[in-house]
Amino acid sequence: MKRKANPLIQAINEATSKTRREAHEMIEKAKTLDKLRMKIRVNYSPIFKDLDLSVHNLYLRTGYYKPTIELTLNKLESFKDDQLVKLLSFLTDRANNMSSKDYANWMNRDFSFELEDVYVNISAYVRSDSPTCRKVQVGVTVQEVAEYELVCD
Repeated sequence: MKRKANPLIQAINEATSKTRREAHEMIEKAKTLDKLRMKIRVNYSPIFKDLDLSVHNLYLRTGYYKPTIELTLNKLESFKDDQLVKLLSFLTDRANNMSSKDYANWMNRDFSFELEDVYVNISAYVRSDSPTCRKVQVGVTVQEVAEYELVCD
């Protein structure tokens, strides 16, 4: 007769195994970043050197295939901001793939670039009082949402 495992012990064993697997994955991501560190510094440091981190945010995420540079540009006067235009020009010249998407409610445009050694995502936010950009209502969506309550016998 097969002995039944205690559910708590089984959960502990599964959690331990999962944590070890995740730790190994993180180590592999760190190794990938270590291999690319100097190449990323040489290729991209100049374009980010004047970034004001008191206003904007920059961080790097490790990934399975390539690191991702995440940049948030805040309080822009417009999407023609000099720093944004320089970044977009620099990245467009080097990109294998690129895309953009607007989020009008947030006065935001996201740009995504796939380059040889990194991905770059830029979230550009225009000031709500921008002299050149504004939200314009183009329609209304009415959505029916079901409401429920819990009833027990």
